[in-house]
Amino acid sequence: FTVACIKMNRPEIAARAVQVAEKRLSRDKWPEYYDTKRARFIGKQAQLFQTWSIAGYLVSKILLADPSAAKILTTEEDSELVNAFSCMISANPRRKRGRKNLNQTYIV
Repeated sequence: FTVACIKMNRPEIAARAVQVAEKRLSRDKWPEYYDTKRARFIGKQAQLFQTWSIAGYLVSKILLADPSAAKILTTEEDSELVNAFSCMISANPRRKRGRKNLNQTYIV
């Protein structure tokens, strides 16, 4: 999220998110996730003291302190990869994927 905000020249949005996280994460014992859209409750099955929650917070703080560090986390788009995914997305999901010619005859 932080890298996307920096890339779009909107670091203030990420800074606000980190500010909110600072108030809640350590108090809530670094949960794995929050339930509901407004993140009012710690998830029912969320594990506490999660390394990736702490790491994500720390990386966000570092990136906001030095936005140029985001360059190591972003790369240019690979046109072949983008093309492959766009073909997958544009494919008709209702298309039947079975055998194509079930009535095919064979000469033996």
